[in-house]
Amino acid sequence: MSNIQSTRTLIIDDTPSDAEMLVEALKPYSSIEIIGTCTTGKEGLNAIRSLQPDLVFLDIELSDMTGLELIEHLDASTLSRCHFIAYTAYVDYMLESFRNHAFDFLLKPINTDDLDEIIRRWFSAAFPQQPKNDGKVYKAEENLLMFINTTDFRLVRLRDIGIFQYNSDLRIWEAVIASAIKPVRLKRTVTNKMLLSLGTQFVQVNQKYIVNINYLFQVTDNLCMFYPPFQEISYVKVGASFRRQLLDRFLCI
Repeated sequence: MSNIQSTRTLIIDDTPSDAEMLVEALKPYSSIEIIGTCTTGKEGLNAIRSLQPDLVFLDIELSDMTGLELIEHLDASTLSRCHFIAYTAYVDYMLESFRNHAFDFLLKPINTDDLDEIIRRWFSAAFPQQPKNDGKVYKAEENLLMFINTTDFRLVRLRDIGIFQYNSDLRIWEAVIASAIKPVRLKRTVTNKMLLSLGTQFVQVNQKYIVNINYLFQVTDNLCMFYPPFQEISYVKVGASFRRQLLDRFLCI
């Protein structure tokens, strides 16, 4: 029996065969409860309002409207409660989707590894205090006690850290955290080696930046692009001497 709360999930896709394949792909996840499938944007809007799903797999190109237009018709309270997985065959929609409330992005045809990573990220974000034994083994998230100075500290979840950046003016490392408006300054004694030792998800991409590769989804012209909530970060570049070690962390084809 799963210890993870059930996730009420809606699929909106105007291609029935694609919707059926997604339903089949989601069956191994016992905590994903499919509460309905819709074939038009209008039907999807009505279903979201009446069924109140936690998670929606939303086709970007529907017959009567785009998925992004559908999101624009929803009120703020619905958007704060309901999370969307942009679901499309067109990679060009990725960045626009993230800027329009998408929690994640799934390409057609479905790659099971991509889907597994999305579901893992969803469970980690939605149920951070619950064990991840939904038929898959997920490593528990860890907390980090950040000493800001000799007396003050802040407890931060490692998964909430998008990047570490070196402040050359102050000569200290800072953490960019999902829940913080401004970067959190670390003690002067903190070094890049100490930050890299926190977990294999942290990789240095140049002298000033260490990124959490769980949020890294694309590098274009050596510029890093990140998953939400760090999609607005557009200044982290991959240095020439660090590129090889970053590529080594991924399966390259």
